[in-house]
Amino acid sequence: MIHITDDVPVWKENYKLMTREQLNIPGLHMMGHAHFQEAYERLDTHFHTNLEFVVIVNGRQRYVVGDERYMLYGNEMFVSYPYEQHGNGYSTQDICEFIWFQIDLSSEENFLGLASPRSEYLYQQLLNYRTRTKKINSSDIALLQKLFYLLASKEVSKQNLGHSLFLEFILKNICAPDNKVKKEDYSEDIENAISYIHENLFSDISIEDIAEQCGLSASRFKAKFKEQMGVTPHSYINALKIDSAKVYLKDESLSITDISYKLNYSSSNHFASVFKKYTGCTPTEFRNQQFSYMY
Repeated sequence: MIHITDDVPVWKENYKLMTREQLNIPGLHMMGHAHFQEAYERLDTHFHTNLEFVVIVNGRQRYVVGDERYMLYGNEMFVSYPYEQHGNGYSTQDICEFIWFQIDLSSEENFLGLASPRSEYLYQQLLNYRTRTKKINSSDIALLQKLFYLLASKEVSKQNLGHSLFLEFILKNICAPDNKVKKEDYSEDIENAISYIHENLFSDISIEDIAEQCGLSASRFKAKFKEQMGVTPHSYINALKIDSAKVYLKDESLSITDISYKLNYSSSNHFASVFKKYTGCTPTEFRNQQFSYMY
């Protein structure tokens, strides 16, 4: 089993990671920001020695822990516990943006840069944290994005502000009463939109059609859907279609053209282009990989 230590700094356009030495906050082992605008390499099953929080900013990401599978969208948080094996299965990582951080629970002294008794309070709250997924408010997502880059600054004044905002995020979203992701987190019109999309996924539906079902203008619908789901309606529909395409591709009797027609893409070339963006390979490559496992 892979043990990922996350103790090497990285600063790339789509992947950034700050180590405990850079952050200089006792108990905060690392913090990272990833922004994948196309399918990214698979996250192999691994473990950390720390408590890890992943907050999806937008898009979607899947996680597998034992026999349990989780599909998270924007504005949702996922937690893995020390030494717990997790990954994202056998698929590439989805198009998404997320911020993650790890808390080192090896000592409560000066925890997160606080003195007693405040340090002990936060330490006990995190030590006993047992909620796998949780909904995060859009304002707190923005707070997390802001504090990440403040902590990355070379100016001590900005680092201090980032530190205080990090404590605010922890207190509001981890030490506050649990707020697990539930159907009730979505308004009735967005629930109707989700149902309509699933029922008509392979039909020729437009954003205007879906908005009409919700009683909203197209612009208001798109903004409200993104706010609650953390992903645009267009991306949500495409991701669902690609999930179905993976199933169809296991049927050798169906050609790539047949599948693109079933999914209501304008052409097999368009289908192949979208499929590669969301999976990192072409439909033919995906099919060949699947059948190679059989022999």
